[in-house]
Amino acid sequence: MSPVRSARFVFRAGGAVTEVLVGGGAFRALGTRLPRIAPGRWFAVSSRPVFRRHGEALLRGAAGADLDPRPLWVPDGEAAKTWPVLGRLLSELAARGLKRDGGIVALGGGTVGDVAGLAAALALRGVPVVQAPTTLLAAADSALGGKTAVDLPSGKNLAGAFHMPRLVVVEPDVLSTLSLRAYRSGLAEVVKSALLSRSFFRAMPRLLPGLLARDRASVAEAVRRALAMKAAVVAADPFERRGRRFALNLGHTAGHALESASGYRLTHGEAVAWGLLVALRLSVARAGLSSGVFSTAEGWIAELVRPPRPSVSALGTWSARLPADKKSDRAGLVAVLLAAPGRVAIARVSTKELAAALEASLPSYNRFET
Repeated sequence: MSPVRSARFVFRAGGAVTEVLVGGGAFRALGTRLPRIAPGRWFAVSSRPVFRRHGEALLRGAAGADLDPRPLWVPDGEAAKTWPVLGRLLSELAARGLKRDGGIVALGGGTVGDVAGLAAALALRGVPVVQAPTTLLAAADSALGGKTAVDLPSGKNLAGAFHMPRLVVVEPDVLSTLSLRAYRSGLAEVVKSALLSRSFFRAMPRLLPGLLARDRASVAEAVRRALAMKAAVVAADPFERRGRRFALNLGHTAGHALESASGYRLTHGEAVAWGLLVALRLSVARAGLSSGVFSTAEGWIAELVRPPRPSVSALGTWSARLPADKKSDRAGLVAVLLAAPGRVAIARVSTKELAAALEASLPSYNRFET
């Protein structure tokens, strides 16, 4: 197994400075970094299964900082992102004595990071949050960028706030404990990130064998490249007001609708993989994407993600959820398309176009199963 190189970078977005650490020993930085960010009492938010696996490493790494060893619990998965869970977190933080000189450490996947980040944005009108992702999906994407949210009955992530993390720590050893399905799900965001960066796109053929073998060094490099790409986009458009940050939603218009229509039986990454196929197929027709890039990306999805086919029920109802997409406006749906690796095009699309692109993509399922 090849050695894992540690990487560090810092960027500024929305008036906040975020430090990113990727590599072995990243958790050990918490002991010195947390007191520098805020000298008071810190509180961990996690799920019970995640904390059983990784809580000891987190607490050991935070030795020297004032981190309460008793975590605040949230459910696993999308059940964490509800108003009742958020309200309970805020009440518990107040009861535990959270002050303005303290903060929150989110230990878990993207759903834990979302609800913990929103709690940090709201508690005392805002306290620092540190993201310690334990899934590849969160490590490569959602832990960085400051989008925090809970879901509403009408759709995903419809109530939230921008609240940039002060620190993101990614431990490759933590990611090596993921189930195969969770690992593959995270690779969907890796593929998306590679499509949004010319240098990452060029590096993917070299990384592909290592990603298939779950080589820690290859995974760490892919995460670093994904986070560096996202950091550059977020720094240029931290609050999604200039259109630049829209690029990060590649594959998410159809993906979010499929995810919710499936009752979250499709993971986020699996749904995004289908959403990428939809967006890329439309990109060939509408944005001039070459058939070669489309075939390459479809091959990566087939080899790395292998998303299961959406259920008949999800396929029958997902399009009705499209109008709830956050990118839609009074004029209709807005989708991110790809003109070339690293170059996106924002286009108005119809529900009919998206449905036709998904229908045309479904035969790809045969490739995923072989």
